[in-house]
Amino acid sequence: MAVLHEIHRGAGSPDQLWKALLDIEAFPSYMGGVNEVEITGEKDGLRESSWVVELKGSEMEWEQEDVIDAERRRVAFRQVDGDLALYEGYWQVVEDAEGTGLELKVEFDIGLPMVAEMIHPAVAKALEGYQRDIVGQSV
Repeated sequence: MAVLHEIHRGAGSPDQLWKALLDIEAFPSYMGGVNEVEITGEKDGLRESSWVVELKGSEMEWEQEDVIDAERRRVAFRQVDGDLALYEGYWQVVEDAEGTGLELKVEFDIGLPMVAEMIHPAVAKALEGYQRDIVGQSV
């Protein structure tokens, strides 16, 4: 299992960043490697979605459940079915003395111990890239 915990800062407002974070179906239009995102259900702060992402030439697919807390500007997510052994965490819009940022904390495991040392860093790098892309989209 691997854990990534990062905050990336940007010039956008918290409202702009929150709007960009929630618009997951737009992710494939500006995130390299994110091939498809489809919202499959949404009700009372819960959202279900399906994802197809390419990493190092391999496609990974999963179904995800999000708990959206608009008051805290936080989206907690977890894979409910898919290719990863573990994928869960949260996105949080933060505003403090350093400015506006997007916090990501995620725990993930590809479920293949023999290659985890090679693949986990690539997954972490991709996630950090997605985080920067969302921040960049919010300007």
